[in-house]
Amino acid sequence: MVTLSASVDPCALEERLGYRFRDKDLLQRALTHTSFAYESGGSPHNESMEFLGDSILGFLVTDFIFREFPDFTEGRKSKIKAYLVSSTTLSMLALQLDIPKYLRLGKGEEKTGGRKKKALSANAFEAVIAAIYLDSGIEEVRRFLAPIFHPLIREVGEGRAAIEDPKTALQEYLQARNLEAAQYSVTAETGPEHRKTFHVELRVGARTLGSATGPTKKNAELLAAQTALAKLLLEEHEKPGEN
Repeated sequence: MVTLSASVDPCALEERLGYRFRDKDLLQRALTHTSFAYESGGSPHNESMEFLGDSILGFLVTDFIFREFPDFTEGRKSKIKAYLVSSTTLSMLALQLDIPKYLRLGKGEEKTGGRKKKALSANAFEAVIAAIYLDSGIEEVRRFLAPIFHPLIREVGEGRAAIEDPKTALQEYLQARNLEAAQYSVTAETGPEHRKTFHVELRVGARTLGSATGPTKKNAELLAAQTALAKLLLEEHEKPGEN
C-alpha cells in the first residue's frame, strides 16, 4: 500500500474533490508521480492512470459539448474540446482543487519545481479522474466533472473563452477592465536554427501572468495568452461574493 507523507491528509483532498473513495489506494496511486515511485523502489505510480483518465475525460467533455452546443459545427466543437482539455485548463482546475499540494514527488522532481509544473498537474488531474472511475464507474465521474466544467462551458457560451484567438480575447478582457495591455517578451530561444523553441513571458503591468514555449514566437504567445486569460478568469470566479 502506498502511503502519503505525514504532512498532508488525503481526507482533506477528498473534501475538495467532493468524493469519498471506497478504495483509498486508488487515490494514493493517482497522486504518486513516477519520480517518487522510482526513488521508493518501484511503488505503484499514476502514469497508466493518466492514460485512462485522459480517455474518460475526452469522452465526457465531448458529451458535455454535444449536449450544450448541438448546433455548432464539428470544427467549432473540436476547438471547444481542445480548449477544455488543454494542459493549461486542466492544470488550472488541478490547482483550484489543490491537487498539486497532495502529489508525491521524488526529491529531484520536488527540487526542480515539479509541484508547479503545468503538465504534471494536468496529468495528476487525469489520474484522479481514472481513480474515481475505477472506484465507482463512469456516472460518478460525470457527477464529479459536470460542476467543474460548467463555468468553463458557460464562458464558451458567453463568448469569453479564448478558443479562436487567445491574444485578442485577452486584449478585450484587459480593455474592458481598464487594465494595462499585455506585454510579450521572448526570454529564450533554444534548439538548432532549423528547429528552434521559443520561450515567451507575458506581463500585465508588474504581474507575470503567463509563460509558454512553442515552435514559433506566435505559437508561444498564443499559449501564454491562453494561460493568462485562464488565470484571470479563475481569479475573477473566485472573488468573494461572486460565482
